[in-house]
Amino acid sequence: MSSVAEDIKQMQAQISQYGSLTQFDVRIQSIEGPGEQSGKAGYINNKTGGKVQGGSMIASWEVGNWGDTMTIVPNPG
Repeated sequence: MSSVAEDIKQMQAQISQYGSLTQFDVRIQSIEGPGEQSGKAGYINNKTGGKVQGGSMIASWEVGNWGDTMTIVPNPG
């Protein structure tokens, strides 16, 4: 069974291997955990203590299927 922590490790491995990951034309060069889970959704934002692009972005995804479902939006705060 997948977990948010496992998904984050996979994201970081892809960034390490390719220099970034791109979802829906948004290029991400750094993801730091921790993330949290609510139902089937995983997410990383400043409130979880994690950072996407140094804290300027928020990521959310379906746990275990981040490659197809992750959305990345600007952090409004």
